Amino acid sequence: MKVAIVGSGISGLSSAHYLRKLCRKENIPLELVLFESSNRLGGVIDTVKKQDMVLELGPDSFITSKPWALALAKDLGLEDSLLGVGYGSRKSTFVYHSDGLWTLPEGFFLMAPSKLLPFLRSGLFSSRSKLRVLLEPLIPRGKGGDESIRSFVQRRFGREIFDKAAQPLLGGIYMADPEKLSILSTVPQFIDMEKRSGSVLLDLLRNPPTSRGESGARYGLFLTPVQGMSVIIERLCASAKFVRQHLKTKILSLKKSGKRWLLYSDRGEEEFDAVILSIQPNAAGPMLSDVDPQLGVKLSGVQYVSSVVASLVFNERDFRGFSDCLGIIIPSTEKMNLVACSFYSKKFPEKSGDEKVVIRCFLGGELNPDVVLWDEEKIKAVIKKELLRIFGYENRPTEIYIKKYPMSMPRFALGHKENISRVMHRLTHHSGLALCGAAYLGVGIPDCVRSGDLAAQKIYADMIR
Repeated sequence: MKVAIVGSGISGLSSAHYLRKLCRKENIPLELVLFESSNRLGGVIDTVKKQDMVLELGPDSFITSKPWALALAKDLGLEDSLLGVGYGSRKSTFVYHSDGLWTLPEGFFLMAPSKLLPFLRSGLFSSRSKLRVLLEPLIPRGKGGDESIRSFVQRRFGREIFDKAAQPLLGGIYMADPEKLSILSTVPQFIDMEKRSGSVLLDLLRNPPTSRGESGARYGLFLTPVQGMSVIIERLCASAKFVRQHLKTKILSLKKSGKRWLLYSDRGEEEFDAVILSIQPNAAGPMLSDVDPQLGVKLSGVQYVSSVVASLVFNERDFRGFSDCLGIIIPSTEKMNLVACSFYSKKFPEKSGDEKVVIRCFLGGELNPDVVLWDEEKIKAVIKKELLRIFGYENRPTEIYIKKYPMSMPRFALGHKENISRVMHRLTHHSGLALCGAAYLGVGIPDCVRSGDLAAQKIYADMIR
């Protein structure tokens, strides 16, 4: 069986890994050929190693509440090298609001508290907002169906909770405008809570999702390889045993030829038994327009947003910061370019080098799309200016690493889940063709791994049918 993998991000490489496993189990010969349009493998995963530092320019870890990435790490022999978030004292998320830093209450989960006392004691929220949250159990259930995150949060908890917490937390995760983000495609568990208990608040109080005195992100659920996230990419490539890897190769079109597929690239034409497209749907859509016009239209409608990640390295002796801070979120109402800051050296001290402070800054997204067009000097100047505003004093970085991700994050608009469901249904009519990537099941590393696994299962089932 000869299979083309188009796209070398975590999804595409996972599909190759799992297809190799399936074929090996049944002694089925497999020839895998990889096509990648850029000059490197790994997609958004990008690790920089310098002296005693292992810095991540893309995702710095994966969450374990979804099991697929951890299972893959074990599969690749990485289990013993995984690090959890550093602990010792309570670690908090801060909200920058009205020229001050406020601790997000312990147990606050994305849009609502799972612990009442820390929330009621918080100085971040007004008494009126706290009363509104306490009255949430009296709010009627929604009508069902999809809804924007903004609509859902304001309906159940009011405007202030949205502005100060839900918008920066969820908008920061998806780098998008929550007024346009689909709750069914991003955080459907809150819809389930409303259906199950009639109240998100009561459901969270009965089944709190956070632990270890955390606020904001569930830091205790995250793991990272000590060697860097890129080791996952390296191990996947070794596991896949590609017969060829074509970098800087653009796929021009894809056509069905009997029971096989003709793939046209700027290197020429090649025939395959099956093809896995691990590329953005809006790129796959035009490619498949001749194969299935309806499928092409549905894929072409998926939109993307851009972002910038900057890693700043400081000498610890010169840095003035916070001993218990793991992250800072910045509401869009503050009219800043920074969306969030993550204290990488607090989370993963083993990867940050001796006597260093490393902060990762996130900019851009749907609300500020022009940032990705700025040159590096302007990005650096803006970051330094806004960190000065946040901290109240200037810290001088010794190094700054900037990575731009133009149009790399899928925007889960209203109706996205239903649209993708229709895509997958139409895909069942095309033997030997599979799709995978962040746009289908979710943007997290575990979701991408699962997407690749399901693509491999489809191809395998098609081939042995």
